[in-house]
Amino acid sequence: MVRLGHISFLGTGLLNLGFALSAVSLSLDPLPQVASLTFLVGAVTMPTVCFLSAWHDCFRHMFFIPVASLIVAVVDFLIEGLLS
Repeated sequence: MVRLGHISFLGTGLLNLGFALSAVSLSLDPLPQVASLTFLVGAVTMPTVCFLSAWHDCFRHMFFIPVASLIVAVVDFLIEGLLS
């Protein structure tokens, strides 16, 4: 789980970077606020939950928080950014 936390730290950071560059290239003004906030929540909580799960097994039940936030971010970006 520690290795997964390290990988998710880099992966969600690259996901945030891809979101920002896509928003700039699509000339989205203003940025989709829900997507921006939930990408940030996912980037913070995913490595945190991975590291906490490596420490104690009961934290594995918290994986719904980063997963749900990243799903909401992608769906919001698709709806507000790409389809409008």
